[in-house]
Amino acid sequence: MTDIAMILDRLGKKLVADVTPKLEGDYAAGHVSMTGLMMVMAGEMWDGASERLVNEIKGIRALLDGHVDISAIKASPSLKVSDLTVERDALARQLIALQAAVETRGDDASKALNARIWGHLMQTTMARMPSPPSFAPPED
Repeated sequence: MTDIAMILDRLGKKLVADVTPKLEGDYAAGHVSMTGLMMVMAGEMWDGASERLVNEIKGIRALLDGHVDISAIKASPSLKVSDLTVERDALARQLIALQAAVETRGDDASKALNARIWGHLMQTTMARMPSPPSFAPPED
């Protein structure tokens, strides 16, 4: 776990477990609990963001290979999330266009490619889902 992920995780859990029970009123308690949960999930997402993007890029490039000329889409100059996102988004636009084309075709190769594309989309969506946070019992 990175420092940022650890900090967000600890702060979020502190809000939920220690601060929320001491607040009066449902609105304040609910607001602080939701903020804490979001901090925990943001920490988890931060920690794995580069790995998820690298995997998405690799998967999209494999799907586009032999179907779309992507030579103009350069590899990310770094592993910064912002740089990887630019590359992934450019590739995703090409994947959307390819999928729109293959969905209108009835041949077996197009159907197989479309199934692979949907499999990739499902896999990457699942990878982006945060885990439900676990919390220790509140301290008195």
